[in-house]
Amino acid sequence: MVEESGIVLSVSEGFAEVETVRTSSCTACQAKSACGHHAIAKVSSSNRMRMMVQDSFASEVGQEVVVGIPEDTLLKASIWMYFVPLVGLILGAVIPSVFDAHSSVSAVGSILGLGAGLYFARQASLKHVNDPDFQPKILSLKAKPFQNIDVVQL
Repeated sequence: MVEESGIVLSVSEGFAEVETVRTSSCTACQAKSACGHHAIAKVSSSNRMRMMVQDSFASEVGQEVVVGIPEDTLLKASIWMYFVPLVGLILGAVIPSVFDAHSSVSAVGSILGLGAGLYFARQASLKHVNDPDFQPKILSLKAKPFQNIDVVQL
């Protein structure tokens, strides 16, 4: 399970809007000088993310929660969003080359293959819009929201 901590912003009918802060492990990574993620993380001004999650714990506004999604779900989504368009791009470039086509045909084929891969990825994602396995869930509650404490002077 891939987990992230967040704070509940609002609650409505079995769902909660949770804000998480993206953390980066770039400081401990040996390859940070050659990594694009590190460069983007340094430039990015917004490291907060809001999402609607399934709430089976009846959380309260201001409460800290742990949100998660199964690893196999993340892996399936990554394959559809990255691997399928990449395969389309490669096949679109290689197939015209097999038939001794001009390099401009291979370039156009690669663009068409990428487009086809993105189209198939989009169609696959639309099938899972209401799939509960592809939606993040609140896994646990960390702490109750802060309450105002009245100060009594004697």
